Amino acid sequence: MDTAVWIILAVVIVIVVLAVIALFLRQRTVRRRSKAHEIRENATSQVSEVRHREAIAEEADARARKAQAEADAKAAEAKQLNEEAQTHQGHAAKSRTEVEREFARADKLDPDVKNDRGTRNGASPEVPVEPGPDDTPTHR
Repeated sequence: MDTAVWIILAVVIVIVVLAVIALFLRQRTVRRRSKAHEIRENATSQVSEVRHREAIAEEADARARKAQAEADAKAAEAKQLNEEAQTHQGHAAKSRTEVEREFARADKLDPDVKNDRGTRNGASPEVPVEPGPDDTPTHR
């Protein structure tokens, strides 16, 4: 055989090999496009589920914010009620002191009370003054 035939044969073989490689690359590209299309379809089908989950999460967040606001309001109410209770306790203590002063003043004026021991009606000085059921002091 002639060298020209060998050269033509080599060129034909190279062309065939390049054509086979191009065919494989094209098939690979088609497969990759097909796979990408499948992935996009799958993701599209999941969009509604994701939106549903997001809606549930937003609803739960709204409920949590509402509960926190209610808790904050209750805490503020409790603080206010506590302050009112302290104010009332202060007034009650002041009233109690005034009543005790009135008893002491009455005891000083009453001739039946022994003034030297600070007791009324002969009671011993060890008997304490206790608040009654309506928070007014009562003497024993």
